[in-house]
Amino acid sequence: MPTRVYQVTVGERVLRVQVRREADSTSVRVDDGDETRADWRGLHGVLHRLRLGSAQTEVLASAVADGEVRMAIDGLEYAAEVVDEARARLASVAGVRGGTRARLELKSPMPGLLVKVGCSVGDEIHAGQPLVVLQAMKMENELSLPRGGKVADVKVEAGQTVEQGQVLVVLE
Repeated sequence: MPTRVYQVTVGERVLRVQVRREADSTSVRVDDGDETRADWRGLHGVLHRLRLGSAQTEVLASAVADGEVRMAIDGLEYAAEVVDEARARLASVAGVRGGTRARLELKSPMPGLLVKVGCSVGDEIHAGQPLVVLQAMKMENELSLPRGGKVADVKVEAGQTVEQGQVLVVLE
């Protein structure tokens, strides 16, 4: 099978990801890095296992819109825009650039119970700072965002049940 190429935008970072599938394996290359064997398995709902070479991690991931994927890895939440290379070229010709939003929303990666809200409107937040603690599937997950900013809105409170994709905190 031929190699598929994608443009992946996470925050301000734009990556070129090549995915090559063969009969029994998948390999990925990010930018000009080495090609690495990869395996992505769904475990339960939005919970997945990702293996890259010999490294393995669990990822909460869901597609929320055309080309947008929300992920939580080790308690950090990421929003990624994924487009194939041809569509990315068309967007650049048209002068469109994804991944540049003034507002950044922390959304729940899965349904659960909010155990703690650790920020208030007006707080200055740094990248990776835990904003809320979500209890889901008998585990407590600290959720944060990949960049900092000022808290513009807190849409939830401790003890509240939330749905997957629900906006919890908004940064500006």
